[in-house]
Amino acid sequence: MNNKKNILYIISGETGFKKTDENILKSIGTVRKFDYKSKWTYLNLKILLNVICCHTIVIWFASIHAVPVILLNYFFNRRLIIIAGGFDVANEPKMRYGALRCKSRAILGKWILARADSVIAVSSSNYQEIIGNGNLSPKKVHLIYNAVSGKPTSLDIKKMNQILTVGEINQETFLRKGLDRFIKVAKQMPDVQFIHIGKWTDNKGKSCQEMINYVKHISPENIQYLGFVHKEVLEQYYSESKIYLQLSRHEAFGVSVVEAMSYNCIPIVTNSYALPEIVNSNGIVVNSIIDTMQNIKSVLSSNPIIIDNGLLEKYSVENRKKAFKQII
Repeated sequence: MNNKKNILYIISGETGFKKTDENILKSIGTVRKFDYKSKWTYLNLKILLNVICCHTIVIWFASIHAVPVILLNYFFNRRLIIIAGGFDVANEPKMRYGALRCKSRAILGKWILARADSVIAVSSSNYQEIIGNGNLSPKKVHLIYNAVSGKPTSLDIKKMNQILTVGEINQETFLRKGLDRFIKVAKQMPDVQFIHIGKWTDNKGKSCQEMINYVKHISPENIQYLGFVHKEVLEQYYSESKIYLQLSRHEAFGVSVVEAMSYNCIPIVTNSYALPEIVNSNGIVVNSIIDTMQNIKSVLSSNPIIIDNGLLEKYSVENRKKAFKQII
């Protein structure tokens, strides 16, 4: 007898962590994926058939793409699980960041969360945001860390005195990801090589030359911007870099931070939201630009620090799979 569940997996745009979850769900049941790529997708009647045929609905982010399925589910009453991952449950007026900071978006977001049977948080910090900003009962929210499938680097690889950061650059992420702080630190340390890897986009995800020109204009010569690179190249930079620098003002998780740690790249992060929780004792938490520079100098002048891979186990695919099985 086949006891596998029929799972409808709803996303809006593909990313690495969403693909990881898709593969996890496929190991649990039979998965139909529906990707809301454009406004026209909302008129696709296949979504009705998908809801009829499924036992469980899993949606990444409590955003507008969840609305059609939730409305249909009033009639079919399938088990509904929402993974809340950051912007959808954030409320940061100073950064003008978060769906729950605007009245109309907050009403919609809270309604979406309220319709779920279970809401998955990707960190303890994210868990608190979901409960506090989303007005949800803790009984409905489950902490399941994101899965990061990094492979530990060989300790034989020589670490270079270079500092790496990874992330998409656009008008929103420039401040939230702390790229302005990254630039300030680099200006104060002209003899150190700083490297940024990530796409340059506008707020709709399209390539943006204007943002490229602005950021490069205000950056010192010791920052190298590599743009998008293939996975093998990214892994090489993780392996060779001594420090991974993440000076974000808000992070619900920090996939790149965990990836860096899995390659024995020491993270230096701000004391913001999930970052201290994610690095644990494997990294350094800083509170200012001066504090950041002092710790960079200390790490660069010391022997390589060995990451405790045991602390990374909670971010494994196997752990996320076990937790998913319990609530699906």
